[in-house]
Amino acid sequence: MSAFKILVDLIGYSIARAALPVLSFGWIYVEPFSATPQPLQWPWYRRDANGRVELRQVVAGWIGFGICILGLLVTALAIHTAFR
Repeated sequence: MSAFKILVDLIGYSIARAALPVLSFGWIYVEPFSATPQPLQWPWYRRDANGRVELRQVVAGWIGFGICILGLLVTALAIHTAFR
């Protein structure tokens, strides 16, 4: 397993697990890390009994990694414009 894959899986998953429920007001959440795969309606998500969306770990990892990269870019841009 490559270091990039581990980075996406662990850091991206952790960020998505914390950020997605907050950003979606509780309508989207991520399956637990040790969850056994269950059949999903689509390859990356399913709906629970309450109508909320549960994302698969892999997709959540990539979304969280994207959030992390976006945050780093915003921080770098803020630092760059502050020290002009």
